[in-house]
Amino acid sequence: MNNEKFGKLISEARKEKSLTQKKLAKILNVTDKAISKWERGKSYPDISLLEPLSEALNISVVELLKGEKTDKRENEDLILNAMNLYKEETKKKMIKKRRNIFIVTIIILLIVLGITFLIWQASKPKYSEDHVFVQFYIPNTGNIKGEVDIDEFISISPDFAIGANQYGYAVFINPDKAFTRLLKDYKAGIDLIKKEFKLGKLTKNNFVIYEIYGAQVTTGTDKEKKEAGFISRVLDIYENSFSIDTIDQMMFH
Repeated sequence: MNNEKFGKLISEARKEKSLTQKKLAKILNVTDKAISKWERGKSYPDISLLEPLSEALNISVVELLKGEKTDKRENEDLILNAMNLYKEETKKKMIKKRRNIFIVTIIILLIVLGITFLIWQASKPKYSEDHVFVQFYIPNTGNIKGEVDIDEFISISPDFAIGANQYGYAVFINPDKAFTRLLKDYKAGIDLIKKEFKLGKLTKNNFVIYEIYGAQVTTGTDKEKKEAGFISRVLDIYENSFSIDTIDQMMFH
């Protein structure tokens, strides 16, 4: 394609059709500056614009490519088919590219979520293996420490069932269930402690501070204060499922 011949051809054809550069640009959805550059031989239109350009100027694609008018149009269909094939291939490549970008984005998102989950898991305090329930809690027997009324706790909920660890301290048989039950059934007491002492949400990372302040509330209704006191007692037993080092980390972080 000769740039000067191409530019001259479309300029003449445009004028024959009584089209301004601006009108032609609007038909092709390009800028009039782009038309000007084509006509001055400074640049070429994208291949996808050759067909609509030929229709707008009423000249064949072959003539556009040759840069001159001709009566021979036998290669027109061949060129048009080649252009359509090019457009189809370009479209397929774009779809494939977008699909690959989507897949990569999903993979990155899953990796980020996985890392976030692992960090969250690592940050959760873990029950100590040597502090789990291994024996029945019967006061004044063996190495059992204290005199916890286990019947009182289990009468409130089976989730508060109590046993003892190897050191004789009272622990919940299933500490996760006990903590979940506390969050579910004692919201009023929890909210009272949180509000009075300006604490964050009660979690397994900060329960020790709730344990300390639960027995110190001075505001709220009698029911709320009673709940706050019970929360402190529950968390005191819950604490026995963790090692001293873990408790220290929760106290100072």
